[in-house]
Amino acid sequence: MFSVEKYIEEVQFNLEKKSNELIEAFKSLERVKFPEEAAVLFAWSSFSLDDVTLFLEAHEDMFNSVDPVEEDSDYTSSVILLNSIVLYNEDTKNFNEDEEKKFFEFYSDNDLEEVTIKEYGNWIKKCFDQANITLNEPIYFMILDEDEVLNLVTGEWEDPMEVEL
Repeated sequence: MFSVEKYIEEVQFNLEKKSNELIEAFKSLERVKFPEEAAVLFAWSSFSLDDVTLFLEAHEDMFNSVDPVEEDSDYTSSVILLNSIVLYNEDTKNFNEDEEKKFFEFYSDNDLEEVTIKEYGNWIKKCFDQANITLNEPIYFMILDEDEVLNLVTGEWEDPMEVEL
């Protein structure tokens, strides 16, 4: 019924549909006036298989966001890069109870949360590279409550406790 390969293909297909939109969102960051205290930027979202929103926040360090700037800036407390990203939509909403249980067993048994986060991060990195922008601050991707962050410049997953700015 389920296969890891088909699952990954579905995630990749759904992400690709949003690529141009994310590339343009990254390009628009060159025009955003971030607070002077901003030392690092984070593209972040919480994790869900459907209806994910990707935000961008400026931080003074790896853990603390900075306050909004003046009214003439596009930056208030965060910037929405993308709305309504669906990572996997293989009719899970129409599953009966038994099908839903089988899907989540498949999902858990194959560690697909980690796989999905990596696919999502790799896609964000690819779009960031294609945007070909220069920012004054380093930029990372993170999923809330996860241990690692993806450096969008180097493509390396890093422990935020070990990142020196």
